[in-house]
Amino acid sequence: MEGKLILTFYMASAIEHNPNIQDTQAQPEDKEKWKREVKDVLNHPQVAIYDPVEREATKTGKPSNQTCDYIKNLKRAGHWDLFHAELDKIWWGMINPQYDKIEIMKLLRYRFLIDGNTHDDLNFWGDIEAVIRSNFIIAYMEKNVRTVGTIREITYAEMFNIPVYLIIPDQSKTDTNSTLVDMVKKSGGEIFYSVKDCIKYIKEKYPVPNGWIEKK
Repeated sequence: MEGKLILTFYMASAIEHNPNIQDTQAQPEDKEKWKREVKDVLNHPQVAIYDPVEREATKTGKPSNQTCDYIKNLKRAGHWDLFHAELDKIWWGMINPQYDKIEIMKLLRYRFLIDGNTHDDLNFWGDIEAVIRSNFIIAYMEKNVRTVGTIREITYAEMFNIPVYLIIPDQSKTDTNSTLVDMVKKSGGEIFYSVKDCIKYIKEKYPVPNGWIEKK
């Protein structure tokens, strides 16, 4: 039987309107450098990181930048049933979202609290289950990059008291949307101005057996 994880966390950021992700000419190492920085430091065999950009390819059969074009083209062509079905794959995975969504999310949180997670579990999750079954969320929000999905993820995290660690690299807390600042605080999370400071905080708050393993 696969061992239980001691920590699972979710990495949230803009996808559809993120020019770094949608740039088909950019090299993988140039996309979302903040995530690579986190993954290189917060590394441990009993810790799982859910990156929705990586998981989207598995759920839709297309790389993230192609998925966005595909979804947009479904809207343009008026294929609304297929459009909503594809979004269900991304957000809900194998779960039927036609039932009471609040009850579904409550059950997912109970499952996490009672049974924990394994590395293999992540292969079957949609993004919502990944948020609900996380110990905490790291969100990266740039001032001029639009995102709705990240706000949705932060909202669900706050509902279930899952700490949100928000990184705002190009604005002050006082200039950040007031509701967003409040949600982060009410989740039990914190706000940071750099990835480095966020990583430092998490390493101190969440010690792991034999320490975090930094990739060389």
